[in-house]
Amino acid sequence: MTDNFFDKTLTVRNIEEIPGLLEFDIPVHGDNRGWFKENFQKEKMLPLGFPESFFAEGKLQNNVSFSRKNVLRGLHAEPWDKYISVADGGKVLGSWVDLREGETFGNTYQTVIDASKGIFVPRGVANGFQVLSDTVSYSYLVNDYWALELKPKYAFVNYADPSLGIEWENLAEAEVSEADKNHPLLKDVKPLRKENL
Repeated sequence: MTDNFFDKTLTVRNIEEIPGLLEFDIPVHGDNRGWFKENFQKEKMLPLGFPESFFAEGKLQNNVSFSRKNVLRGLHAEPWDKYISVADGGKVLGSWVDLREGETFGNTYQTVIDASKGIFVPRGVANGFQVLSDTVSYSYLVNDYWALELKPKYAFVNYADPSLGIEWENLAEAEVSEADKNHPLLKDVKPLRKENL
């Protein structure tokens, strides 16, 4: 848990480095039994800037990945928007890279995420994380259904590309899939055109 975990006010911060990336503080209420949070509440979050377009096609899918300490996943930009958060008492170092065509191509942002934070990630922005706690359940609310035929629309960038300036925790100990190890460097990534997103 971060220092200020309980009883935050629901607020949002626009991340200047990556337009459309939103960082939410989420109220978490706890006592001797544990804690409770509303992870996502549409009517409260839309007025704060959560994009209504997220719901335009009426498709929603919630995915959860479970990972152990030092697992590093990413950096992947799928052809949908996502709202990511931590569903348990774990903690990750989240990292994002803008792969969209334009002046912010290659811009990055990092922050630690626990259950008191949520991040809206617009399509075309690569998402990745490294587990800082013993385990973590990482939740993705996405606005399209996974389908194998969408794979060619994915974009990737190598998590270890020094040009990104991403500072991972204990990279030498990171457990990374072979696929993620072989993603291209930023200089070899073709920017995603807005009309194709």
